Amino acid sequence: MNLRSKFIGIILAGILSISMTFTGCSSNTTDENSSNNSSTSTSISSSDSDASNSASDTTEDQSDKSRSNNDTLSDGDVQIHFIDTGNSDAILIDDGGVAMLIDAGDNDDERAVVNYLNGRGVKDIKYLVSTHAHADHAGGLDEVVKKCKVENAFVSNGDADTRTYRDFIMALSDKGLNPTVPLEGKKFKLKNSYFEVFNTNGGSTTNNESLVVLLTHGKDKMLFTGDAEEEVEYEILNKMPDVDLLKVGHHGSHSSTTDAFLDKTKPEYAVILCGRNNKYGHPHRETMRKLKDRGIDVYRTDESGDLLFTSSGNGIKTNCKKGDYNSGSNSTAEYSSDPSYESGYSESNSSDGSDNLKTVYWTKNGKVYHKYRDCSGLRKSKSVLSGTISDSGKPRLCKRCEER
Repeated sequence: MNLRSKFIGIILAGILSISMTFTGCSSNTTDENSSNNSSTSTSISSSDSDASNSASDTTEDQSDKSRSNNDTLSDGDVQIHFIDTGNSDAILIDDGGVAMLIDAGDNDDERAVVNYLNGRGVKDIKYLVSTHAHADHAGGLDEVVKKCKVENAFVSNGDADTRTYRDFIMALSDKGLNPTVPLEGKKFKLKNSYFEVFNTNGGSTTNNESLVVLLTHGKDKMLFTGDAEEEVEYEILNKMPDVDLLKVGHHGSHSSTTDAFLDKTKPEYAVILCGRNNKYGHPHRETMRKLKDRGIDVYRTDESGDLLFTSSGNGIKTNCKKGDYNSGSNSTAEYSSDPSYESGYSESNSSDGSDNLKTVYWTKNGKVYHKYRDCSGLRKSKSVLSGTISDSGKPRLCKRCEER
């Protein structure tokens, strides 16, 4: 029995013991959603057996299922739908009726995501990709699995300790599906396009376990980064080509979208998925400044709602209105002026060989340390201390910082 089978068995044993239609560039935006998750520890190991068996499959009989609402598509076009789910991610790729879904919003978004799929005639999903276990990406996945026929489910390599993720895994199990971690750099075919997955070995935090998906259609390349931060961007930097479209990491947070990553990928379009007036201040001003300085066209769900791009294989186009370079309404001057926020955080090896953050933040009477100085857990504190984790003497990282 492999680790994945053991994991499914553990979850099953534990349980036994105890209308949105497609509009494209909609003017209606969704405010940030939130969820409360109880904790249960899970772990998924890498496997490519299921993916290898299905990588060359084709589903010709689906060719018209998700195109019924758009008669202007040419044969061979690929559509990329960025579904407005507030401060969360949900991305549908429609390649001539062969569908791929990357994340499915938060728990409160599951009905909206399913309705969107129904509105596009999507009943079958060849590849369902969960970039990482956070609720704002995995929350709606269980409902998608229940309502749609899913052929392959790809997940990140790491630990998951949320009820949200357990619900997703159990929904797969109920359908007889085993989630797998895809093989790094392997090409998985849709119809006219294919995709590769990077960062399959995981990372130091849940965000940095995010799978990074590179979609190639003819000469067009589109990159979807989940919540991957600076750590991952540097890890995969040398594997990245020039891309036409970049789904900006982590909702436009300062912890992602480094100068080096933008200079390497050179996107023409940058898409930011974030909620209107979200409490995190997404997108952050550092990120917007980098995009503006490079003349990269920005499109934002907090300003335009659902976004639709079409790839012909020889260029990408959209009828959606370009966004502005303004940061989120809750970005603060204090946070922006602190240079430690420019790249999120840095790591170094301590004298005993263990990894330690260069700078963390805490209060004298607090029970946790913080990765970000602008964390909401510190905003009312008059005296905030800084130093290494060892200096803080705190046993664990703030949950809010971990989930950013």
